Formats: sequence, structure tokens, C-alpha cells
Amino acid sequence: MIWNQYVIKTTTADCDLVCAVLTDYGITDVRIENNIQLTDEELNQMYADFVKELPEDDGSCTVTFYLDEKGYIPEGVGTGDSPSAANEAEGYEGIHVDIREVEQGLKEARELFGIAPVTMEESRVDTEDWDHKWKEYFKPFTVGRILIKPTWEEVPEGTQADAVISIDPGMAFGTGIHETTRLCLSALQDVIRPGMTVLDLGTGSGILGIAALLLGADSVTAVDIDEQAVRVAGENFSLNVPGKKSRLITANILQDSSLQDQFAQEGYDLVLANILAEVIIPLSGTVHRFLKPGGVFIASGIIDGKEEDVVRAVRSNQELSLLKTGADGDWRSVIAEKRR
Repeated sequence: MIWNQYVIKTTTADCDLVCAVLTDYGITDVRIENNIQLTDEELNQMYADFVKELPEDDGSCTVTFYLDEKGYIPEGVGTGDSPSAANEAEGYEGIHVDIREVEQGLKEARELFGIAPVTMEESRVDTEDWDHKWKEYFKPFTVGRILIKPTWEEVPEGTQADAVISIDPGMAFGTGIHETTRLCLSALQDVIRPGMTVLDLGTGSGILGIAALLLGADSVTAVDIDEQAVRVAGENFSLNVPGKKSRLITANILQDSSLQDQFAQEGYDLVLANILAEVIIPLSGTVHRFLKPGGVFIASGIIDGKEEDVVRAVRSNQELSLLKTGADGDWRSVIAEKRR
């Protein structure tokens, strides 16, 4: 599907006024980009596989929105969204935007409010190109004895690995590039044993559960609060470990008491949780219920400033014994064992 992309170039100071003008014409959701640099603290708080490097801040700002070929805003889709988000809404004729009127409104705002001159560039965007643009940054790499590659790449020649994972993260977290995922994959390789049963909480793309099965686990139960993540994980499980014992569940493990009881009854050799410290801390008080005696708990998603809080939570659980912590950049992991 082809979309019309409109990019307004303005200044950071005038950005709010430009957006206010757009709102008057029904353009209520836009994508704003400027070159204001992220602080070290902001970078450390980001939980993402890719962080775009910004050029030097020159006071400029761009405001981007999209319309379909007829100039309409699709139902339920913000004009600043990736246009692919509206594919299912194709043909909907809701709010019509006359782009010439928008240009006139911006001109009047310059005269009334003294905003700096703006330019608006129009181009056409193919949603297929849009969806695949980010893929140029995701290349094959290894974590220990595991090779991870995107589904659209081949295994590099001369690669030596015990396991190869082809992953398509889709809209789910977990390509393996982020430090938290690497920490979990490294710890997993240290503790995995043939025949283990594994519970993967916050599975995301399913990469940790897939790695466990490829390295000898007997079965994996994968849980995520996000239905989209569970769908993506299911596709990745089918691609990498067809026929292996895997079960995927959409649920909030902290709130679903019946599921907690079920996992407690089943008992697991290994529990993985690549989530966030705010979830790991309360989980540390109950995760022993899901573990067999001697079972191992691996958790990451912990920014360095939260490490002490997580360690304290693990140590406060008398059923757990903290084995060690790990570090990768500004991120931390913990490994604990259920007392025998």
C-alpha cells in the first residue's frame, strides 16, 4: 500500500505551535523528531534493542504525518504511526485533510504568532519498504556457543555454534542484541542440562525458551502479558524447534493466582525472567513456588541502579540462595537457586 508522507521542517521552539495548527485540521497525532541529545541517565533507562545515534542538536525539528492516497486519516490510526499500522483500515474514509489548507494555516500562523518559516515536503512511502527498513541493523552474531541470526539472513560461512536461532522479533522484545537478553543467554548456557523443564516469564520473541530447547531442555512453558509477543514467540518456536514440547500462554503472572498455583504444582528446573526490576522484585518473593528443589532462577532486565533492590528481594526469600550476579554494560542479572 502506498501512503503520502508529509514532513514539516521547523524549529524546536516553534514545534508546539506547528502541531497546534495541524490539530485544527484534524491531524491530531504526529511523529516529532529533533536532535536533542539523550543524557547518560536516559540512555541507561531505555529498554530497547536499538538506540539511534543523533546528530548534533542544531535547533531544528521535523513533524511527520501520513495520509492515504485520497487524503484521508484511517479510522483508529494516528497520523504519526507507521503507515503499516493502518493496512487493515485501507479504504476507510473518515477525516479528510486538504493539504493546501494546512499549508495556508501554517502561513497564517507565521503572520499571527511569528513562528519561523516552515517547509513541508511531500513524498510517497511503500509500507513494505517501511516495515523492512530497520532490518538492515540486525545481523548474525553469537552469544557464547549460540548463533543468533534474523530470519532473512544466512548463517555466515565458517560459523561454529552448538545452536543456531533464527529470530524475527516482530513487535516483541528480544533479538538477543540487548544486554539483558545476552546476560540471560550466557547464564542459561552455564546452567542448562538435558531434560530440564523451563518456565520463561516475559518471553517476548521467545528467544530464551528456544535457546533452552536447542541446548537440551525437555520442555518450555513461555508466558507473556502481550498477546502480540505470544503470537510472535509462537511463530519463532515453530520455525526453530518444531516438534519440541512448548506451551505459550498470555497472562500476567503477578496477578493470575490460578496460574501461579498451576506452575507451583508442575514445578520447573529453571525459571527465566528477562523483564524489568519493577517486576522481578515482587516475583522474587514467589518464584520459589515454581521451582523444584535445586531449581535455578535467572533474571535480568535490571539497570545497575536497581541491582541492590533486586538482590535484597532475592535474599529476603528464605527459599532462595543467591548464586551470583552478572553485568553487561549498565545492565545486571541475578542467578539464584531454590534451597534443597
